[in-house]
Amino acid sequence: MNDSKTATSLSEPSSLSEPAKTSDVVLARRRARALTFIALVVVLAAVAFIAWWWLIARWRATTDDAYTGADMAQISALTSGMVKAIYVQTGQQVQQGDVLVELDDSDARIALAQAEANLAKAVRGVRGLASSALAAQAGVTQHQSDTEAARAQLQAAETALAKAQSDLARQTDLADQGFVSKETLISFRAIAQTAQANRDAAGSALAAALASTGQAREQARAAQAQVNGGPIPTQPDVALAAASVRQAALALARTRVLAPVDGVAGPRDVQLGERVAPGTPIMSIAPLSQVWVDANFKETELAALRVGQPVTLTADAFGSGVIYRGKVAGVSPATGSILSLLPAQNATGNWIKVVQRVPVRIWLEPELLATYPLQVGLSMNVTVDLHDQSGPRLGLLPQAAQPARTTIYDSAAREADARVAAVIAANVGR
Repeated sequence: MNDSKTATSLSEPSSLSEPAKTSDVVLARRRARALTFIALVVVLAAVAFIAWWWLIARWRATTDDAYTGADMAQISALTSGMVKAIYVQTGQQVQQGDVLVELDDSDARIALAQAEANLAKAVRGVRGLASSALAAQAGVTQHQSDTEAARAQLQAAETALAKAQSDLARQTDLADQGFVSKETLISFRAIAQTAQANRDAAGSALAAALASTGQAREQARAAQAQVNGGPIPTQPDVALAAASVRQAALALARTRVLAPVDGVAGPRDVQLGERVAPGTPIMSIAPLSQVWVDANFKETELAALRVGQPVTLTADAFGSGVIYRGKVAGVSPATGSILSLLPAQNATGNWIKVVQRVPVRIWLEPELLATYPLQVGLSMNVTVDLHDQSGPRLGLLPQAAQPARTTIYDSAAREADARVAAVIAANVGR
């Protein structure tokens, strides 16, 4: 019995080692499978990352250091006056030509009336000078006629004198021969003396006529010099008065402060009843339909950026569901640090190299801006598609190079010219 028990106890360890070995094998296999799976996942992830980088990532330049901007129209007063009316509040949509603020125009109207009166006076004065010049020219013509008549009389007197002297000489010869009486000779002498007196008188009359004609010509020249030989609007006095009318008319028109562009009104800087001077800020207008984005890219990303490359953008204000589209409009000629108010000075011993950022202007397609408007200064997330490398590194996109211009001041200038023409026309014929 004891031997059997001993044999049984000796055989138990060998029987228990078989399941342990099986469990170790299973664990090893599981461990190998897990490691293989992990390695496979890592390899697949690496392959996927490499493929993603090769096909997508290397053709993208992204940044979230981007903000919206626009050509903010800063409205200032062009003339002095008291604020009489305010028609626009902050955040209100305005159209080009809308009246924003109206100033008191009483002084401007009085100044315009005075300028128009001075212009009318100048026109009438020049018209009087023109009449004097015409009268002086007519006087010259009359004196020339008188001179010609005096010259004809002198010629007739000289002819009569020559005949009288010839007759006297013949009669004297006859008297010496005793063929003519003394009384007849005395008569011919009297005729010759009368002819000489008439000739002298005619000569004096011609000299006087010539002198009068010279004086008349000088007077005509003086009168013509005052008129300057041109039309009334070109006369110096009239032109000066007309300029005063234009200036006064523009001052009157500028009492109505107009919106130069379409957009949204910003904060107002004046209050009702406040007196403003030329140059006083009134308000600003943001043309939200012409918003752009300034994206600051690292200098290491500039090599692949080209003008005209397509861009997709999202705004933090609307989330990733609203995607804006645009194009690279241009690249700044300097880094942001150089363009700052206080440029960086790196000539020091503790200098640390910092990757610089360069502003890149992004032009936005306007279609989505009407539905999802972007205020100036909003944060944007920018992704540039770098596939197209045909564009220039520097330059400006034609869509972004359109000149900024307003026409609100053209009508005021035309109205001022019309006022001048009306005043001149009303006083030329009087």
